[in-house]
Amino acid sequence: MTAHVPKDGCVSNTGQLRRRWPLSGWRTTSEDVTKQRPFRWLIYDNNGSYNGYFDWLPLWMRVGYWSPVTVLFMTAFYVSMITRKPGRLEFAMAIQAEESGRTVWWTCVDTLVFVWGVVVLVHAKRTMDNVGALFMSYTGWSWTLLTARAGCEAAASLLSSVDLPGVAGFLAVVGSALRFPAAVAAVITFTVWNFVLLPLIGLVATPREKRKHFLKFNFGFLMTNVHMINLPLALVGNVWGPTARLFTTSDLWIGYLIVMLYSILYLFVMDRLGLHFYPVFCPRSAFCGMSFGLVLYLYYDLLHRGNAVMLMMNPHLAPVASE
Repeated sequence: MTAHVPKDGCVSNTGQLRRRWPLSGWRTTSEDVTKQRPFRWLIYDNNGSYNGYFDWLPLWMRVGYWSPVTVLFMTAFYVSMITRKPGRLEFAMAIQAEESGRTVWWTCVDTLVFVWGVVVLVHAKRTMDNVGALFMSYTGWSWTLLTARAGCEAAASLLSSVDLPGVAGFLAVVGSALRFPAAVAAVITFTVWNFVLLPLIGLVATPREKRKHFLKFNFGFLMTNVHMINLPLALVGNVWGPTARLFTTSDLWIGYLIVMLYSILYLFVMDRLGLHFYPVFCPRSAFCGMSFGLVLYLYYDLLHRGNAVMLMMNPHLAPVASE
């Protein structure tokens, strides 16, 4: 006995008809999905958990379609970064103003911050099994930003004294542009880790018998630097000192640009690898859009609060603010 097979269907091993293309009331088989969608989102066949590190997360947060809310919010954010970009990005360069008060002392401060930042990164490279995890984290980006900011401005000051104005000017602009992203990232990293994540992980999530080991890890050389010492290193010579300057709309846009670049890394690379460092930014949850929106508002709020603090710490900036 033979069965008649329609053009849009096939007969299963049990003799039951199944559709190749999903119509109303029909369930798509795994074979059909493979043929319809040859592109695989996950790079590895790991159920969205790299080396099993994130098996503690529910499967729906690791595998599946993104929430439409996330798609709409991120699309609007990326488009607005283009349409709402300031007509001209301007960043005051400390080395160009004679009255800026930049001295050999403050150049040395920036140099020391840069050298120390590199030392910590080298230490991480030599001691971590996979240093790539550091550079994929917001904490790693924060440390890299403060190191790059100090290095660019120190180099600009040094090169300006040896008659290399072109290179010095370029580095000064880059260093000045990194001031706000470096400062706000350090504030967020310091605050969230020490006052939110550390108590939750150390006192709630970690079993009592493992807390001593966790605290030893947390107060080790690397973690102490990137989560505690990072704040003063990001602020000295940046928001405090004779070279401090108020943040502007250009600084806010650069800060948002850093957020956009990290979101691309997190959503389009790390999610496909199965790396979920920050579950609140899970794209499969509608809460993701709210989380990113909160980050954007936090950057905006910290810019204005930072300017208010700088005016108190640096009275010489008051005439600039009133202009």
